Amino acid sequence: MRLKKIVGMKERSNGVSVIIPAAGEGRRFRESRNGSASSRSKGRTTIDKLYFQIQGRPLIVHALRAFDSVSSVQEIIVALGPGGQTRFRREILSRMKFKKPVVLVRGGATRAESVWQALKRVSKKSAYVCVHDAARPLVQSAWVTHLLQNLNGWDGVVLGRRATATVKVFQSGTGKIKKTLDRNQIFEAETPQIFKKDVLLKAYQALGSRAFHATDDASLVETTGGRMKAVSHSHPNIKVTTYQDLILVRKMIEKTPALRFGLGSDRHRLVSKRPFFLGGVRIHSSVGPLGHSDGDPLLHAITDAILGAVGAGDIGDFFPNTAKQWKNKRSDWFLKKALEIAARSLVRPVQVDATVILERPKLGPRKKKIQAHLAKLLSLPITQIGLKAKTAEGLGPEGEGKAVSCEVLVVLGSSES
Repeated sequence: MRLKKIVGMKERSNGVSVIIPAAGEGRRFRESRNGSASSRSKGRTTIDKLYFQIQGRPLIVHALRAFDSVSSVQEIIVALGPGGQTRFRREILSRMKFKKPVVLVRGGATRAESVWQALKRVSKKSAYVCVHDAARPLVQSAWVTHLLQNLNGWDGVVLGRRATATVKVFQSGTGKIKKTLDRNQIFEAETPQIFKKDVLLKAYQALGSRAFHATDDASLVETTGGRMKAVSHSHPNIKVTTYQDLILVRKMIEKTPALRFGLGSDRHRLVSKRPFFLGGVRIHSSVGPLGHSDGDPLLHAITDAILGAVGAGDIGDFFPNTAKQWKNKRSDWFLKKALEIAARSLVRPVQVDATVILERPKLGPRKKKIQAHLAKLLSLPITQIGLKAKTAEGLGPEGEGKAVSCEVLVVLGSSES
């Protein structure tokens, strides 16, 4: 069967239409919560899991709000199961206001069929289509912009992550392992996925009813010769398939304190013939911090503070000075990795207050340059970076000009705010 060709879909802008297929029965979710599918009550809707609360809002609302805040999004189309539109209007649309139009359509028997039903309602003003799983509530609005930026020259882009587990192919029935795949070439596809509208439409039309068995839309574009790009990320993006997944997402979001605090300190001996990096900025000096890496005491202290705030350990646990790969490594890289680790706990730095104890060279006007660079590294306004320079009044190794030390307080807040 060939799907009926849609006419009048000429693109008039670079807008995006978001499609959220939400017509599934949620069988695995029900079974994991109630023990069996037979516990399903008569007349119960097929999208119950989408109404389970996370932070006081239905699960699906978290995705709706994320897409609603993206400027390039023109509309959000939600494909629902039989009878689903009435409940959706009553429990969501009547209680919450969205800036973008939320269009409801009757979904199909499969995920792909629901996407097709929504595709037929896509606005003529949209040049792109973004498809997202209703059961992924941790989606961030910034991801849409990031995917669009990566779309240049491609027919579509898929958000996901590089495989970290060892993946093996086994024989069904016997369990015999046939081969081990190279995980460096394996990508775990997630959503959102963004496509050129006409490319996705043509893929569905070319494959006909065969398209309805696909588990994601990228595979349809791939099958019909489209060029797809994988865009990896390291943020939580859990799909709530079972009740245990819902509990995990709740814990990740609801148990995260509003603010976390981390203390960091570092001290390095000053020696000749070493470059002096402080806060990622090289300063003119006849001496520099001795260290296995570039020895930047300020970035080391900030990195330690971030890791400590999320209970991840310290810089030595991740980047030991006995490992050759960290030899002379710039400390900006360590800070970047610490920020990625913090992001997994859904937090990010919101305030930094640092003190540098150094007899010479005097920092003077260099403080503003260091402050600005820290603001860039941490994606913070410069007003949220405190940097003070102190001498030790001739006392101890700092006072004698033999060492530099740094003390830092980092405040972390929700990365969802």
